[in-house]
Amino acid sequence: MFGIFNKKNETKGEIGYFGLQDWWLSAFTQDERNHIEEVFHPMGSEPSSKPLTQGDISYTSQTAAGLLQALAGWFNNPRDREIAKKIIQKAEELAPVGGNILDQHFTLSEKMVIYYRERETSPEAMETAITTCREQIALAPQAIKAFLKEYPQQPLPAHAGYRQLRIILEKQGKYDEAIELCLQAKQQGWTDDWDKQLETLNKKKEKVH
Repeated sequence: MFGIFNKKNETKGEIGYFGLQDWWLSAFTQDERNHIEEVFHPMGSEPSSKPLTQGDISYTSQTAAGLLQALAGWFNNPRDREIAKKIIQKAEELAPVGGNILDQHFTLSEKMVIYYRERETSPEAMETAITTCREQIALAPQAIKAFLKEYPQQPLPAHAGYRQLRIILEKQGKYDEAIELCLQAKQQGWTDDWDKQLETLNKKKEKVH
């Protein structure tokens, strides 16, 4: 017990800065922690560095959820996807409803990508991906205000939830719903080739009828 307490106190870096030591030690085995640190090397870091647990950080504009969103993306592959799920689950806990809107927006985006990758092997993962798309879309009006406040001189970015759900609906032959989704996204101002997608969907719909 003393050993774990001691390790927790020694944890520095980003995990230490955000107070994530307890989660870090309880959610992953020692081998998993070693693997995460071997893999995670953000741009600008030294190949031998361990930014997650080493180094003193006095300030960062990044949030804890923002760190975990980025970290999860490094492990979205067949071998490491369970690690990615654990990380994005913690990011969701740190970006609760009613909290930082952009943290919620980007966390849902990363979660959707993680689960959509398992769509061929897991119906449950596909359902989670669809639910996550719809959650992100429901948040869109609030996300728009947050983006415009944070980046007033820039257009809205692409919206992963709208884009992915449109693809899913199109593959399912639900053209009316997909068209409605594209129109909604276009009206809200999310960047994408909505006109081209609407043209494609309308042509497919005509063939069916």
